[in-house]
Amino acid sequence: MRAMRHLWLLIGAVACTAIPDSPPRSGTLLLVGGGLDDDARAVYERFVELARRHGSPRLVVLTAATGPQDQEAIDKTEALRTWAPDVSVEVVLREASTSDTVAAIDRASGLFFTGGDQKRITARYRPAGQATPEWLAMARLLARDGVIAGASAGCAMMGEQMLLGGGNARALGIPEAEPPATGEEPAVLGPRLGHGMAFLHGALTDSHFFERDRIARVVASVLAGPERLAIGVGEDAAVEVDRENAVLRSLTSSESLLVDGTHARRDGRRVVGLRARLLPTGERVPLRALALAAKTIASSSPPPADHRDVPIAEPGQNRQLASWRLFRQAWNGPGAVRLTFDGWRVLAWRDGDAIALELEILTGS
Repeated sequence: MRAMRHLWLLIGAVACTAIPDSPPRSGTLLLVGGGLDDDARAVYERFVELARRHGSPRLVVLTAATGPQDQEAIDKTEALRTWAPDVSVEVVLREASTSDTVAAIDRASGLFFTGGDQKRITARYRPAGQATPEWLAMARLLARDGVIAGASAGCAMMGEQMLLGGGNARALGIPEAEPPATGEEPAVLGPRLGHGMAFLHGALTDSHFFERDRIARVVASVLAGPERLAIGVGEDAAVEVDRENAVLRSLTSSESLLVDGTHARRDGRRVVGLRARLLPTGERVPLRALALAAKTIASSSPPPADHRDVPIAEPGQNRQLASWRLFRQAWNGPGAVRLTFDGWRVLAWRDGDAIALELEILTGS
């Protein structure tokens, strides 16, 4: 029942208590993992297509997460106009007044959050988890079947909780090798979590997932709860969330990963009971059906006795995607595959229609 509950809640309604007369589930989310190129046709065309479902689309680009906002505003506006020259595109900077921002969102059929630092988004639009007029306008947009897209930081902020940052080792409780300098506070260990934008309930989202090997910080976060599901979106990858029908769909050839930590638990230095599912292009995951078929820990197969190691890229080699190779090779089989980092490692193998994995902490706590 717990697995069913968490999987079903993944597409839970946004702000239904704030807008009692809105549909319980409506609208669409586009989670873009970052590194989005202007020629990412599948992403831009789908965003515009969703925004024009009920008439002439009006798009708003929100740059609150971005440091140099002006250049990002130009880049995203030009990219959108390349794919949809007839579409209205409006830019809202984080300094825009509440009244101007609300008016722009209420005119819109699609919002696009740019990348940067997700904490800037929540500080501006949902500080300390509190609804603002801007946030309520975004909820109204979803209630009228609009679309909200976000790249990088705009992807990471989608859940009710979000990752604030931090690396894998620190999230696992592994202290840094060098002690802090005199007068400096020691780094806080454990996953760094805070209030997200609450467009997506029951799941964390993370970006740059494979390229930055973020599986460990995601595992640490789902283990800490309360969300026990996570969607890790790779660079140039996008996942569509149809909230009404409770379906995930991968839009791109670059893959993403759905991580289920419903039954995850700490066993000494190991985290066991984790399951994952790759999301290749066109993959559709009906979450209600998946919930009915969810397996228990007792039914998971033990790891194969033999394993092979996935190599890490040498210094200077970019985007080698060792984490992606781990999950793809585990799915394709045979046997188990292992990937080792400084202080931790992951073992993965195919288990029926999912990938089972264990994470082992080698040093620290």
